[in-house]
Amino acid sequence: MNPVRILLVDDETDTLQALKLGLEDEGYNILTSPSRNEALTITKNEALDIVITDLKLKDGSGLDLLGYLQEVHPQVPVIIMTAYGSIESTKVALRSGAYDYLAKPFSLADLKRIVAKLVEVIALRKENERLKLLLGRSTEAPVVIGSSPALKKILDLVEQVAPSRSTILLTGETGTGKEVIASAIHQSSPRADKPFVRINCGAIPENLLEAELFGYERGAFTGAMKQKPGKVELADRGTLFLDEIGELAPAMQVKLLRFIQSGEFERLGGNGALKTDVRIIAATNRNLQEQVEKGLFREDLYYRLNVITITLPPLRERPADIKLLAFYFMQKYNEINNKAIEKIDEEVLSQMMSYPWRGNVRELENMMERAVVLARGSELKMSHFPTLLAGMQGLDLTLGPMVGNSLAEIEKMAIEQTLRYCNHDKQKTAMTLQIGLATLYRKIKEYSLEE
Repeated sequence: MNPVRILLVDDETDTLQALKLGLEDEGYNILTSPSRNEALTITKNEALDIVITDLKLKDGSGLDLLGYLQEVHPQVPVIIMTAYGSIESTKVALRSGAYDYLAKPFSLADLKRIVAKLVEVIALRKENERLKLLLGRSTEAPVVIGSSPALKKILDLVEQVAPSRSTILLTGETGTGKEVIASAIHQSSPRADKPFVRINCGAIPENLLEAELFGYERGAFTGAMKQKPGKVELADRGTLFLDEIGELAPAMQVKLLRFIQSGEFERLGGNGALKTDVRIIAATNRNLQEQVEKGLFREDLYYRLNVITITLPPLRERPADIKLLAFYFMQKYNEINNKAIEKIDEEVLSQMMSYPWRGNVRELENMMERAVVLARGSELKMSHFPTLLAGMQGLDLTLGPMVGNSLAEIEKMAIEQTLRYCNHDKQKTAMTLQIGLATLYRKIKEYSLEE
């Protein structure tokens, strides 16, 4: 990733040099200018990420520079420094579009803090723009979102295994994105222009799964009015994705094993072997090794599937990806619902980082979809995420300390703890407990919990 480029503008040489050295220590690429005119020239010729300018310059005002950037490069944020820290000059700068201001004298630590925060905002904005482009693509290629080391390791494996014909077993908790990775493997393989066919082995009743997988001939059973090809035929020369493979009944395990070994199958009601060329990717949230040891899954089928195993990490082990995924899903459901939500409140993002995400990426997507659909403004706030509110860290509503108490005592304890955690914010407390505000006030009075 290229270093952030910052232009510093100040007519005090010593100040300019001190700020330059301080910000370079943070790894930023710093350009400097002692005047408004020179700064204008630089902004016209250089690609910049941030501009930090003094308000009063010998040949003009930093507001002139701000005005030019707002008109020509509105995506470049400007921080105003001023020794004239009047309320009025600050208001003018902020009204004119400045991102923030610093009143001299200020500490280098203050400047670094503001710049670091701004760099994070810029990174999220750029990622947001990239995600908008991804959402607007006409291709059906999968979108894999994230930059965490755990995900990069998975994507490196995808790149390695995609060109081969080997069977792949994807393991991981529910909702970790196994189908997305399976699709990514297919799209990166020589079979990319051929079908990617999915079948969920756990969602189809056992008596229908064979017909769905291998197809059937006319008259094979009541209602079979015409021949129907199965998933293995539809996936010919492409990829067959067998989701929830651990749910296969023993009889189907035998038939699948035979197909994997020979590439041959028979349609239900047929009397001749057919052949097809498919690459198999299977997925499960179960521990198949344990299933084998318990006699629930065939050992020979397990070894046929387990040629290459890729284990997907749960979302809680990918904290660096949570914000990126949240913004991606925000844009996705903006497009679907014709919304124009632009921001996610910092409190929401902070709470997302500590939330356990038992449903992984799927849970995050569902949460974001609900929030976007219900939001009326341009920002997603904590009130749009009742599950996050209910799951706030530090809220001890576990059963242990409540055993032996009456129902009324348990209710009082729950309300008291939630009030304390929510800093006695009644609205937030009511939302966390999922009760009406009027009910909360009545209970507070009933249990004498007034501050």
